[in-house]
Amino acid sequence: MEGIHIFGKFINCKRTDFLLNKKKLEKEITNAINKSGLTALGGYFYKFRKGGVTGMVLLAESHVAIHTWPELNNSLTIDVYTCNYSENNDDKAKLVFEILASRFVPKRIEKKIVKD
Repeated sequence: MEGIHIFGKFINCKRTDFLLNKKKLEKEITNAINKSGLTALGGYFYKFRKGGVTGMVLLAESHVAIHTWPELNNSLTIDVYTCNYSENNDDKAKLVFEILASRFVPKRIEKKIVKD
């Protein structure tokens, strides 16, 4: 099985409204997935009482997970993984990451890509 796993941190995001609102966050994640051509199967998002939001969207191709940290420099962590079983989804996974980076407008991005 081959695939791509993209781990990232978006630090000092200008769009802080997404970091605290689970409905807005889920919509942004789902929109990025749809624009990339990947297939969203469903998701679950949870808003912490005194913090950010954690959530994930299950893909036909694997998953996208996100954890927001408004109390830590308006930051978030993101995990995009796609399998390449029937087709190469590397570019679609990268596009999800780039779309979300453009929506959150982080001052700094840390990214690690693992190919398997």
